[in-house]
Amino acid sequence: MQVSEVRLNLINTDNAVKAIGSFALDGAFAVRGVRVMEDKNGHNFVAFPSRAKADGTYEDLAFPLSKDLYAHITGAILDEYKVQVEKQAQEQNQAQEASQEATQTEGASEAKPTPKRGKGR
Repeated sequence: MQVSEVRLNLINTDNAVKAIGSFALDGAFAVRGVRVMEDKNGHNFVAFPSRAKADGTYEDLAFPLSKDLYAHITGAILDEYKVQVEKQAQEQNQAQEASQEATQTEGASEAKPTPKRGKGR
């Protein structure tokens, strides 16, 4: 099985959830509700869709059965997450540079007028 598509929405918060999305296998089966999370040590991992049980624990609703498929799916999701984080950082840098350039050009065009001193006073 191949991961044919990964869709993620980045979340800009200070909590552990960094992105929410979905993935498709072989273009034939989709799983929604996967999350890219950050643990206490700053490492990212993939959390599969889950639900809370009555005793307060969680159980996964959809998950790979083999270690190889798990590694393949989580690798594809984390790779897409890295791509989107880098893209977002580039866009923010470009917006910041454009803002700085606009501020500099506005300041240059607003030169102080010089007083007119001439003959005839």
